[in-house]
Amino acid sequence: MADRPPLGPRAAPPSPTAARRGHASASAERQQRSLLGRAVQTFHHVHGSTTQLLGFLALAVTLTALLVLAGVTLTAALAALVLLSPLVLLTLPLWAPVAVAALLTGAVSLIACCAGVAAVAAGTWAHRYFTGRHPVGGAHRVESAADHDHYARGGTVADVASRVRGYYDAYAREYGGYPPRPHARVKDAAPGA
Repeated sequence: MADRPPLGPRAAPPSPTAARRGHASASAERQQRSLLGRAVQTFHHVHGSTTQLLGFLALAVTLTALLVLAGVTLTAALAALVLLSPLVLLTLPLWAPVAVAALLTGAVSLIACCAGVAAVAAGTWAHRYFTGRHPVGGAHRVESAADHDHYARGGTVADVASRVRGYYDAYAREYGGYPPRPHARVKDAAPGA
């Protein structure tokens, strides 16, 4: 009993068959374990959970596969460049004008498609505007989100001042005079400052 290692919080009690086999079979079993099995047992002993180990192994396998695929792709691209460069140089006068014409045709068709989409959008907006189905609040004033946020925060100092002046004028029209302004004349805290 004294020659057995103490049971730790993560150690499992020995099985009855292991106790019967003795120390010689336990050491032989330890030597026959695979490298991966010993790594899993060590990681489990240190960290207590195999989910981190499985995540690390999945990451390692994925990165290894991606590295191999990148190497194969680069090697194949370089081999194709070396093997096909004489053919490309010999046939350049034949396919270069065709490539330029195809590029110009593609650019013109892309521009035409974009202009068509813009024309349809402008026509739709104009139709909705002239038939009276424009957004509530008036289509004459188009605001961006930045403008909306600018006014929601209070705007510039001049905007706020004109609004406050409007409030005072509305009060004067309604009650026949201006309300008292508590901070109309603020004296300096330090004399002579």
